[in-house]
Order: sequence, then structure tokens, then C-alpha cells
Amino acid sequence: MRKQSYVAFTISVAMFLGVRTVSASTKDLPCSYLQKAKACRLISIFGNNPLPNDMDFSHGLGCYSEGGEYSNPCDWKVAVSEDRNISEDRRLIVVNTEHMSGQGAQGNVLVLGCRAGKVASLLEETFNREVAVEEVSADKLVLKYSEWEPKDAVCCPSMEGRKAYVWSKDTQDYVLDREYYVPSAGLRARPRLSIPIAKNHK
Repeated sequence: MRKQSYVAFTISVAMFLGVRTVSASTKDLPCSYLQKAKACRLISIFGNNPLPNDMDFSHGLGCYSEGGEYSNPCDWKVAVSEDRNISEDRRLIVVNTEHMSGQGAQGNVLVLGCRAGKVASLLEETFNREVAVEEVSADKLVLKYSEWEPKDAVCCPSMEGRKAYVWSKDTQDYVLDREYYVPSAGLRARPRLSIPIAKNHK
């Protein structure tokens, strides 16, 4: 009996910390958990892996080592850059992962909502660079990120990309409305044309 209690306690702790060993049944979270659950746990259950190269998202936010002879304890650092309620039943979480011992980054965007009494993913996007929120509401979400031209140095992207999503009443989730590019702040560059997205939503 004591062994069973220990196993149950271990599973509960793993779920609380957001460890990815949780079973698929943990996706059956009631809507009451949407606003009060820790971001780390929601990311682990519903989001994409915030670490690159199939690294194990084993202990939630913080530092991760790549392993190997030349790695260090904090090769990659995972942090929540945005966590807010965008309506009574929707929550936006943005996670950015920085390569502390080299170049590169990854950004993950997750919007959760309530469907049939359960927490559900309404939008999941992964970027191979950091991402930020430019505009957000229950009906619209605009994300921004750096964009490099072929001539740009790694340090200095000359463009900024935008992805604009709108709420679809038909599919009950966020769909991409358009993607476009503007010059980075302080730089004069010719903007690219907007990329139209086929609209089949209302």
C-alpha cells in the first residue's frame, strides 16, 4: 500500500512540474484549470517541445545541457516571455529558448481554450528564432520575429516578419490571415510584399 502511495505521489509531482512523462489522459483537464494551472505544466501537456534537436524537456523552465564533452550546464535556457488571459476562456503562453553557449533561438506560441468542458489547444506555432506578441485580443493575434536577408550578418537582421491570426467561428480556433515583412527599426530597407492567405473562415 505504501508503494502504491509513493507511485501516485511521484506521478502527481511530475504532472505539477510539467515533466513530459505524463500520459495522454492528462490532456483531459477541466476548464477550471485553464486560468490557474502553471504555464510550465500546460506547455508540457499541450505545447510543442521548446527545446531544439529533440532534447528532452525534462524539468520545465530553466537551463538545459546539450550533453557531450564540450557542453555546459546551461547551453539552452527556456523562459516564459508572455503569459496572459486574452478572454475569460482563452490563455496565451509564449516561450522563448535562447542558446546561451552559441547562436540560435527557438520560440513557441500556445493559445489554449475551452472545448466541451476540457482545456484544448487553439493554436500552436514554433519558430526557429525568438518571437514576440505585437497585438492580441480574443479575435486577433499578431506575432513578430526577426527575418534575415541573405546579405545580413547574424547579429543584424534587416527585416521583421509578422504573422497575423484571426479567430474562426467555423473551426473554433485561430487561423493564419496573412504574413508580411517590414524593415527592422532604424533600418531603411525595401519591404517584401505581403503573402496572402486563402481565407475560408468567418
